Amino acid sequence: MSDSASGLAADPRWIDIALAYVDGHLGVETEAQMEAAFPHERYGWCFVDVTGAAPQAQVRDWETGDKGGSLQQWVIDHNQASGRKDAVVYCNRDTIPEVRRLTGNQILGTDYFLFIATLDGTLFGPAQYPHVVANQVLGSRQTGGNFDLSLVFDASLWRPVTPPAPPHTTRAQWNAFIAQASKLLAEGVALAQGAPQ
Repeated sequence: MSDSASGLAADPRWIDIALAYVDGHLGVETEAQMEAAFPHERYGWCFVDVTGAAPQAQVRDWETGDKGGSLQQWVIDHNQASGRKDAVVYCNRDTIPEVRRLTGNQILGTDYFLFIATLDGTLFGPAQYPHVVANQVLGSRQTGGNFDLSLVFDASLWRPVTPPAPPHTTRAQWNAFIAQASKLLAEGVALAQGAPQ
């Protein structure tokens, strides 16, 4: 998955899922703009609520400067709007305890999930912490473009067609998956740095 504060035109077309913001200071994209840039029959979509005013978005940004409103209420409102318990909170590793506290009686892994930013090449997924569904692993400095790259562990949240649930995964299988994902991510970065977009 890719996202860019400069808008959808900066995202590479070899990704599987495009991320866009529905409000806030990072630039706002509509579903029509997303469809024009990343047709939903081919790409998954992930919309992010920066201000807390758009619980219909799939992800709530919870970073310094973007922590307005009640996080617990956002999770409740999102799940009511979507008709499923699939709220996702975007934060970094250091703010996980704060997110856990501010989601109140909403239960991680039942009512909401985590999207963790590392942005330094460090993988942080479900093998490192339960119920992490995505990891924004590379920032623009590492990708060499004006976009960040995320590894998505549960694409059923944002893909147009929901894949079947995976079988139970052992630690060894997760480690093998992480190794393969790291290889694919490195190949994607190499492509982004050396190939025309």
